[in-house]
Amino acid sequence: MKNYLYYIYWIYRTLPFRWNFPKYKIMSIEETISDIITQKKSISRFGDGEFLLLLKQQDLGFQKQNTLLVDQLLEVLNNRNPKFLVAIPDSLASTKTHKRFAKVYWKLFINTHGKTLVKLLDKKYNYGNANITRLYVGMKNQAKSKIYFEKIKAIWENRNILIIEGELSRLGVGNDLFDNVKSLERIICPQKNAFEKYEEIKAAAIKLGKDKLILCALGPTATVLCSDLANEGFWAFDIGHIDVEYMWMLMKAEGRVSIKGRYVNESDNSEGFELEPELKSGYEKSIILDLSQ
Repeated sequence: MKNYLYYIYWIYRTLPFRWNFPKYKIMSIEETISDIITQKKSISRFGDGEFLLLLKQQDLGFQKQNTLLVDQLLEVLNNRNPKFLVAIPDSLASTKTHKRFAKVYWKLFINTHGKTLVKLLDKKYNYGNANITRLYVGMKNQAKSKIYFEKIKAIWENRNILIIEGELSRLGVGNDLFDNVKSLERIICPQKNAFEKYEEIKAAAIKLGKDKLILCALGPTATVLCSDLANEGFWAFDIGHIDVEYMWMLMKAEGRVSIKGRYVNESDNSEGFELEPELKSGYEKSIILDLSQ
């Protein structure tokens, strides 16, 4: 009770910092999924990490500051290709669906960075919801998580998919997230500072991604890549943390815990990265190009 009362006090005490922050138009999770499926739109997501890079505040754990990356993120934010959707967290407009720790985080984020963010964001644009891939840990009603995951799986149902991911991301390995696809191939990229190989990654995506849904999990590099691929006529989805959130749901995790066989930048990775032999074999067979070295 004491913590809750302090939380309420803090909300009202810091309200002046958020008073003039606009209420941006941001789709719901369901609306964002529907837009991707019915309009076959590509999507790039901006989370706190991408915003911090744009604001030149700090390096990320897996991507150091890069002037070209910042310039290209700004281009993505202003991409108005009708077949492309820029997504930002619905937390910037409302935190009613989030747990208290997530509410505090995003209100504090606005308190600290709001005045600069308003110079970057567009009050007239109808943004997609970047939390489309954040469907478990921060959600207040986790009973909805399974429903959301089933809806998002419909995006790639019976499709040929190309996953572009970090060396230890291993999307779908050891779970059924992509069991409904027609085929699955992977391009493996550096786990850290992938943007240093951006042109090589982009060329590979264009060469190997024809007639496929391209799923990118590569931090801010994926944000830029999905925009560029959309402009080239490809269908690309910046899929972010979808796999680890799915694993946390299956584990009924109470927080952002480590997952055996995966690199999780938000955990201590204490479970290690070694895959079980039966999982390793299938994973390695799906790799059609390794750009990680």
